[in-house]
Amino acid sequence: MTIRDAVHLALGSLRAGKLRTFLTVLGMGVGVGAVLTVLTLGAAGEVRVEEEIDRLGVDKVWLHARSVEAPLTAQQAKTASRASGAPACAAAYTGSAVMLGEKTMLAQIAGYCSGFEAVHAPHLVSGRLLTPREYSLGSAVALVDQALAEEMGGDVIGQRITVGARKMRVVGVVDALATQAMSGVSGMVILPLKTLQDTFPVEVSEITLRVGRNQSAEKLGALALLAIDGGRDAYSATTLEEEIDAAKSVVRIFVMVLTCVAAVCMICGAIGVMNILLVSVRERQREIGLMKAIGSSSGQIAALFLLEAVAYALLGGLAGLIMGAVLNHVCGNWIGLQASLTPQTTAPTLLAACLIGLLFGVMPALRAAKLPPVTALRREN
Repeated sequence: MTIRDAVHLALGSLRAGKLRTFLTVLGMGVGVGAVLTVLTLGAAGEVRVEEEIDRLGVDKVWLHARSVEAPLTAQQAKTASRASGAPACAAAYTGSAVMLGEKTMLAQIAGYCSGFEAVHAPHLVSGRLLTPREYSLGSAVALVDQALAEEMGGDVIGQRITVGARKMRVVGVVDALATQAMSGVSGMVILPLKTLQDTFPVEVSEITLRVGRNQSAEKLGALALLAIDGGRDAYSATTLEEEIDAAKSVVRIFVMVLTCVAAVCMICGAIGVMNILLVSVRERQREIGLMKAIGSSSGQIAALFLLEAVAYALLGGLAGLIMGAVLNHVCGNWIGLQASLTPQTTAPTLLAACLIGLLFGVMPALRAAKLPPVTALRREN
């Protein structure tokens, strides 16, 4: 029996029982589709988590004073940056109120030094950013975030707002910063630090250092503290590395659990393949006996049924591919994730489906191969 003959017989067997083949393939397809959906949505979810963490400041270190007796200064920001090798730094103070005409609005009032753009990389919506000269001179100019701009009427470029007793001209609108997401306040006014210090007798409340590509946030924070603190433990360094690792670990565990559940569905489909093949062996005893009588070996008989098992699994895998694509589209839109099938997920899943089908086809194949031709013919009669 040639390979072509074996393929022809295997496909003929699948065509002979169309409904049985359809249900078997459907069962296998559900398992494959479930695995593909979980893997794809899990990968998309992990990407979303990383994006949100990046937005909150995965590449930043924050320095804070432990008490009001030893406040931070703008000069310490430069010292910390030089000593730690940080590519950019920004010192800031955060206040709380702003006025437009007779209207008072709740907002963060943040003063930054000239490293603000390099550290926070704000997205400019309209207008312009502050210039180095405005930072150094302490000019009466300000940026506002989009939420505050909308509350002020939308078109705010050139308008004057009151911070304390001093009027500031709005020169630009930016998207919300990561620091706002952590504080919970939607509106924000950004001023040159010198402007804010001239308006209010305040010290720096926070120094932010940006971590370079090949730098460790923890090590950078330690070097910065050593430079400005000298071992007095007056300041602290905060990073998001532990939170990042914890969030990624939760996502991976969640995806792993769901993948195991989906894999059980695939195995149940493979058990269905094995069951159908066992029934097929019983129904085709006369055929097996005739094949052995005309010279087919036990190995060829076993190969024929293994080929049928792989055909069931492959068809189930292709059906699962279609189900997975549909489920990814529906579920992705429902939960707001950009999920799409990739070769990195489809190829291993299809291969796993074929291997599982092959594995669960071994028992029926061996049972068919061990069937004596005389016994097979007698049982059929």
